[in-house]
Amino acid sequence: MKGSLRKILADSHVAVVAIALLLLWSLDYAFHALWGPLSRVTEFLLTALAIRGIPYSSYAADSLLSIETLLYLSWALWGFAAAWILSHWVFGVGPLHCLSDCRSTLVRRNHA
Repeated sequence: MKGSLRKILADSHVAVVAIALLLLWSLDYAFHALWGPLSRVTEFLLTALAIRGIPYSSYAADSLLSIETLLYLSWALWGFAAAWILSHWVFGVGPLHCLSDCRSTLVRRNHA
């Protein structure tokens, strides 16, 4: 009872779980990448409103923040690329289409 690795991964839903986790991690990394710059902009604007002027900004902190943002963005892109490659290799479609098909298959299945 030998089957191809693709068929085994598709039938056991291991690939779907892996794709879902990779997409979830990618969203988490993208959120972390955007959180730093958005919080700095919000802090700058709120400080500017509070003192009614232009607040002091440190360029060293901004450069470190941009490096961290780029790292998180690269991790998000790598995770999404991995989900895309796995999805195309196992199912032949994109990751969101794959998850949608799997969801509709599980909803139609009679578990009783």
